[in-house]
Amino acid sequence: MRLIRLSESVIRRTCRCFSSDQTAVSSTISVTQKQNEVFDREKERQLSLVKAIEKVHVKHLGPEDECSLMMNKYLSTPYHVAMHLGEPYCKHSGIAVVNGSLWHMLQPLQEDSELSFVRFKDDKPFEVNKAFWRSCSHLMGAVLQKAFKEEVLVEPVRTPFIPLSAGCFAYDVNIPFKWEPTREELVILSREAYVIMKSKANFERLEVRPDVAMEIFEDNVYKKHFVEQLQGKGLNRVTLFRLGDFIDISRGPMMTNTDFFSPHRFVFTCVHSIDDYLRPKNKLLRFQGVALPADFDTHHTTWDPILQRAKKPVHHDLVPFQTKDDGDAQTDRQIEES
Repeated sequence: MRLIRLSESVIRRTCRCFSSDQTAVSSTISVTQKQNEVFDREKERQLSLVKAIEKVHVKHLGPEDECSLMMNKYLSTPYHVAMHLGEPYCKHSGIAVVNGSLWHMLQPLQEDSELSFVRFKDDKPFEVNKAFWRSCSHLMGAVLQKAFKEEVLVEPVRTPFIPLSAGCFAYDVNIPFKWEPTREELVILSREAYVIMKSKANFERLEVRPDVAMEIFEDNVYKKHFVEQLQGKGLNRVTLFRLGDFIDISRGPMMTNTDFFSPHRFVFTCVHSIDDYLRPKNKLLRFQGVALPADFDTHHTTWDPILQRAKKPVHHDLVPFQTKDDGDAQTDRQIEES
């Protein structure tokens, strides 16, 4: 039998799972620790390359508070600009647009820029909604990585592209046993997400060389395969995001931090098995969920139909790079921009 830990206590309870013959060579904790050591080392190396403080001119474009600021090149981010403009910009700006490109709020500015912010209640919130959905999937992956007891090796696979019309987000994982979680166990996972959200953890962004990405994911065959596919498409940089100690490949942008989630409106809705595109005899688990941004409140009579729709299994984007607009792959647009 395998164990899943309760989110609000150190107590662990037994899941209704049947063990397979597969044995984890490494524990999730040891793998996660190695990944974060490489991530931190590369982050420090990149910061050390900034030998002197240079200034860039940043012009804020918006319906209100247009202004020009002098910011620090390679150090200042759109979030720092938002801090100059006031708390509402920090609290409600999900992503930024810098010189016409979508930009993570914690991504350093690299040149003189024209900058604007995108909020959920703007007239055209499509891109910030996509970023929120992408962040939800990343948070789901973070929950799954730490939900099981230490000796269970959880292999995060990927965020599949799920059309917004499906009404849910998803994350695919490989775990070394068969599992059909109960409704109560899904509630436990949702509570674990609540704990992470209350920490107000940042979504950290870091671009690395493919060889660094391969070192970070040396224990994960799915991530290594993904990096190899990116290299085959001519991409010489891999974009990573970290939430807590969970690191994944994502084109971004994502939310600034978990304070953008409505704590009681993040729910694991269903789990179903899908074919493993690397191991033909294996099955992956696809977890689905639904969430709301903190900027929106909803009555339970409205929320319940949203939940019910998100419980329908979505069999979309089962193999990476076979969907044109892969929701969390580094797509043709990125490759062209690189």
